[in-house]
Amino acid sequence: MNITMVCAAILAILFFTLSFRTIKLRRSLKIGLGDGGNPILLRAIRAHSNFSEYVPISILLLYFVELKSENS
Repeated sequence: MNITMVCAAILAILFFTLSFRTIKLRRSLKIGLGDGGNPILLRAIRAHSNFSEYVPISILLLYFVELKSENS
């Protein structure tokens, strides 16, 4: 379970980094909702969204693999 915790901590830091970068970009472009037709903001939003969609299931799967290997 140690590997899962380390990976989860690193990924959490990356998630907050993506969040803050997206917020900073929104503020600099003065776009509160949506992407305002800005391709750079859209890319930042999608990177943040994809991360938040795929990382939780990946951490869970990593945990199951690690749990299985500890019990074997």
